[in-house]
Order: sequence, then structure tokens, then C-alpha cells
Amino acid sequence: MTVLSVIAFAILIMFGNWQWGRYAEKMAQKGAEPDWAEIAGTTLPGTEKIVYAYADGDAAWRQVTAFETAEGILFLPLTITYSIEPPPVNPAGEPQTLTLRGLWHPPQRRNAFTTEDDPEKGIYYALDPERLAASLPADLAARVIPRVFEPETLIRADYPAPQPVANPLLMPGDSARLPPERHFGYAITWWGLAMALAGVYLAFHYQRGRLRFRRETSK
Repeated sequence: MTVLSVIAFAILIMFGNWQWGRYAEKMAQKGAEPDWAEIAGTTLPGTEKIVYAYADGDAAWRQVTAFETAEGILFLPLTITYSIEPPPVNPAGEPQTLTLRGLWHPPQRRNAFTTEDDPEKGIYYALDPERLAASLPADLAARVIPRVFEPETLIRADYPAPQPVANPLLMPGDSARLPPERHFGYAITWWGLAMALAGVYLAFHYQRGRLRFRRETSK
């Protein structure tokens, strides 16, 4: 048991150290100049969907729309609403020709805890272009770009008078996949598990009489 406990303790500490290293790397990236890109294209009315986002520590929803560019079709986030429940889709009406500055991100990852999408209601829980493409006609779906473009600003739709705000999901480098704060939390979790394992190990041996703490007596 002692050997296994030491191995498990070392692995937990190693995981914590790795996560801390990733946290430090991504925090350093925050201070670097982002690799800005610019895109131009036209929105395609009738393709609007609502996509969940975790932003600034709160539940949020973004309305995305298919956006036709010279290179292909993107699912472009344009508005953000902070709420627990998804807001209704707000039809765009007429096509809009836009030129936007922002950053390219990889598609959002899904995991075992990601809620299932509800395509019939137009509600999705990850900004995954391939899944969203299934809602388009085949000729458009074939042209969907498997990346995400995050604009520099979004329209805050839940304000009494909607107005542009900084995009809270805009992250440089590979922070787009997992924000640095998440790595910090994971590091604390792994180290906490290591400390808990050490505590259980010491308590077990103390109760079995294999471990004693001596008190120094004054002469």
C-alpha cells in the first residue's frame, strides 16, 4: 500500500504541476499582441441559432448566424445575452454586409457533460461548425469552414438599449481551447487530492499504531 500511495501522490503532484505550467503559459499569452484577422462577408437571414457560452463566470447565450465569405461560410456570433434560460431567436431580417476584426478560434470542444443540442428549437451548447452545418441546405453545409471567428465586439442584447461590448470569449493563442483560469482550478484540484491522499495515508497508519508522534519532555 505504501508504494502505491507514493506513486499515486507523485502522479497527482505531477498533474498539478503540469496544469500550473499551462496556466502560467497562457497568462503570459494574455499580455502578447493578438494575431488579429479581418473578414468581410454577408449574413444569411433565416440561419440564426442560439449557442450557450460560459462568459465572465456566468451563463450566457450568443446568437450566431451563417456568414458567407469569399473563403466559405462561417457561423458568426454577433450578440450575447446573460441569462440562465436561452433567449428566443431574433430573426435578422435583411442580409447585412459586414467587415469585422477578431481572432480565429478552434471549434469548441464537447465532453460527456455537454448538454445535448436541440436543433428543432435552434439551441446548441457548443459553437461547433460541423454540428451547426447540419441545419443548412446541403449546398451551403458543404462550404462551412470548420473554424470559429470571434469578433472583437458583440452586441449586448439584454440591455434596454442593445450596445456593443468587448467579446468576453475572445482569447489569444491556444487559450481559446481552455482559458488559463481553468488550468489554475485544475492545478488546485490535483494538489488538493494529493494532500487529501497524504492525510488519509497518515491517519490510516496512525490508527493502526504504525505511526507515533513523540512529545519531548522537559528534564
